[in-house]
Amino acid sequence: MTEPLSFLRRAPWLRTKRPAHAFVLGRSRLTYVGPEKPTRVTAGTPPAVRVLSAPLPPEAFAEERSGVPVAGAAVAGAAARLLAEAAVKMPAASLVVPDDFVHVLVVDVEDPDRHPKEVEEILTWKFGRTFGEPVPPLRLSWRSAGSGVSGTRVLALAVPEEAAASWEGPFEKAGIRIGAIEIEALAVASLGAPAVGGNGLVLWAHGTTATTAHFENGSLRFLRIRTASDALSALSEVRLTAAYVAPPAADEKGADGAAEEATSPLARIPCAAGPPGSAVFEAFTAFRAEHGGTPVTSLSPAVLLPGTRVASGRPDGAELLAALGAMAGGD
Repeated sequence: MTEPLSFLRRAPWLRTKRPAHAFVLGRSRLTYVGPEKPTRVTAGTPPAVRVLSAPLPPEAFAEERSGVPVAGAAVAGAAARLLAEAAVKMPAASLVVPDDFVHVLVVDVEDPDRHPKEVEEILTWKFGRTFGEPVPPLRLSWRSAGSGVSGTRVLALAVPEEAAASWEGPFEKAGIRIGAIEIEALAVASLGAPAVGGNGLVLWAHGTTATTAHFENGSLRFLRIRTASDALSALSEVRLTAAYVAPPAADEKGADGAAEEATSPLARIPCAAGPPGSAVFEAFTAFRAEHGGTPVTSLSPAVLLPGTRVASGRPDGAELLAALGAMAGGD
């Protein structure tokens, strides 16, 4: 499977493999996940990991003008404490942030891979509508995603450079190169998409968002991040995504041309969802069961990485999976 979108460093050619260390930066906690035996580091997910966490106070972030959180001194302090406790040589690490730390666009462009400069100009202009004028300097990441309605589909993520630099800063000061900044949903999707054969939906509803990623033949084709104010509204958004990426075929429609409820795209398309126990996960699996859908693959470390052992620490399952996904993602 090709690598999901990430905010690559300005010099991505320096990164030859995924770092064996990952940090998950949340609004209330910073978590480190690394190999139990750092002297025997290999690419991919280590067989045994240790987990360290440090709480963050409510004032850990300041809201940038666009609404994207900017890390303050409290995040730097938490990072310093974790690094001291880890006491391991760490030349590089991945950083995972909440889905709502970024903005997403899906647009159609003519020959984007042949005209990358023009694509970035288009994306900057379009992101200006979401970030507001004047558009701040942005950290952009985009990729072609197959045929669109009027050209080639492009999936793009953006965040103000000020915010991205504030997340990376505490680690860079310690001599740690952040190979990539990824959102939770796409870090988890690097494990969840293969679990559904590379074709279907990966739903991640952790915290205040519900993110749906659609994959075809192992490649990311569509991405939607929505605020999950309640489980039913989040489920409605997921149903809209499913109807968009997998509309009913002609033989699945009634006499009046309307799709039959029993053949809802959300019921028939392969799906993986998590984290288990979240309200959105429960509503989603209940909908699938009610409409005769196949079982939903649970996005949890026990299901996706059963051979991985937590050697020390008491991790949050969602944070652990996001970190492991960041470690395992392909380049």
